[in-house]
Amino acid sequence: MKTFHIEVANDSEEELITKILENLQQKGMIHFSEVQAHEGEGKRVPASEEQVQEIIDEAELGPYYSDKEAKDILNL
Repeated sequence: MKTFHIEVANDSEEELITKILENLQQKGMIHFSEVQAHEGEGKRVPASEEQVQEIIDEAELGPYYSDKEAKDILNL
């Protein structure tokens, strides 16, 4: 699952964008919730179980270095 941040560029189109997102939600394609501008700034949101698993899966795809290899790369 991916999370997107959407900013409506033109305030006059806000209602149309909201209706489109609500329509997609009714079809079960997305989960949509509005976040007030001041709530999202500087506030951390805990990762969902799916996001944590995605991070773990991606980390497992990354290269693995032995201690010696890591020290050589870092010139230690």
